[in-house]
Amino acid sequence: MRSLLIRRSEVDALTDGSRRRLMLGVAMASAVALVAALSAWDEARESAAALDEFGQEQATLAGSIAVGMASRLGSASTDTRAILEFTSRFDRPRDCVVLVRPSGSPAWLDATGRESHVDAVDRALDLGLGSTRLSREESASLGLPQRMSLAGISRFALGTGTHGSLAVVATAERLRDRDRRARLRLLLGIAFAAALVLVFGGVALREQRRELALAQELAVSEVARDRDERLGKLGNAATLVALASGVAHEVSTPLGVIVGRAEQVRDRLPADERNRHALESILEQAERIDQVVRGFLRLVRGGPPALRQVPASQVLTGAVALVEHRFREARIGLEVTQPIASDALSCDLTLLQQALVNLLLNACDASPVEGRVIAAATTERGHVVFTVRDRGHGITDADADRALAPFFTTKPLGKGTGMGLAIASEIAKSHHGSVALAPDPQGGTLARLTVPLSQGAPDVRS
Repeated sequence: MRSLLIRRSEVDALTDGSRRRLMLGVAMASAVALVAALSAWDEARESAAALDEFGQEQATLAGSIAVGMASRLGSASTDTRAILEFTSRFDRPRDCVVLVRPSGSPAWLDATGRESHVDAVDRALDLGLGSTRLSREESASLGLPQRMSLAGISRFALGTGTHGSLAVVATAERLRDRDRRARLRLLLGIAFAAALVLVFGGVALREQRRELALAQELAVSEVARDRDERLGKLGNAATLVALASGVAHEVSTPLGVIVGRAEQVRDRLPADERNRHALESILEQAERIDQVVRGFLRLVRGGPPALRQVPASQVLTGAVALVEHRFREARIGLEVTQPIASDALSCDLTLLQQALVNLLLNACDASPVEGRVIAAATTERGHVVFTVRDRGHGITDADADRALAPFFTTKPLGKGTGMGLAIASEIAKSHHGSVALAPDPQGGTLARLTVPLSQGAPDVRS
């Protein structure tokens, strides 16, 4: 009976493994197709936008030529030849042609006086458009390469009573060639991404088969159960990280609503300094939330922090200002020792302050009522060291070694997530620094946040 159960378990495991491999293959193919579709759509959109911008440039040039012609020829008796001589200086062989159609003329004239009928420009002129596209055939009839061209259209009026229309027709050959090269790079990039997906997918499938075989061999052993438990914890951690990233994205929408409503209320309130100050505080904290969320997203995606030079004192005083109310509510004293003002850090101010806030809140939670927390910042061998000391029950050496690991906490259930110190450590690492916890020789816990000093004058912008 035991053997039968094991065989049935192996069959179920094989079936599940095949199903997972099929789903993984479908997911990889769908991901490649989605990336390709989005990339193609984005490239087409950018190409259309570039053509529209190119057409607007020609319209602007046509308007400038019309203004210049009115300034240069407007006070003299002007005939068509004088107009063509003026506009001929803007012609560029095989690149740009300036056409003029005096009032009453049935055709457009180029610099040589040759007549041309350009239906696309005529239609755009009738519709009052500033620019339009020409077909390959119309471009070739004007002496331009047989590629798409764009025309900018303007009207002119001279002081002598002469008036008419002016069109600057420029070939989009270079623009289209650039688009073609961009599409080629896009295709190569998609092909490269697909190859990477296939390679890593094959490796993942092979690793999955190996894990499945190992699970079959150890199906009835305690080692297999322990392994499954550890894999489950890692899966939960990855899920929570992904969830946190998703929540960070979703925060931006209600945060924008809060900011918008607060600004509306502020603009409609009478001159009440107290209410206006409260709304300004709401807007400032909303902006801080947005900066923290953006900073965390950069860290989750593996990007660098947004560095700028700030005084070390600004990091400390800003973090203290954010937690003072928590210390007052908990009836815990907070003593601060300022660093010298010339010390400068190259850091993401919002993220580094958040790391220090996490250390301060951790010390606050560990302190007894009427206790005291000491925050300081000193310079040690080219680094600024922020220290936070509490007079709580202290931390053991064993817990100090594990305190920076995600989800590790010594707090009671429901009082902590075990992520505050882990986040502070990741922020410090992104600044080439570190976070360390140790028992304080005077009792309690000593937390140290170390960040390298930067060169140059600090940027005191908030």
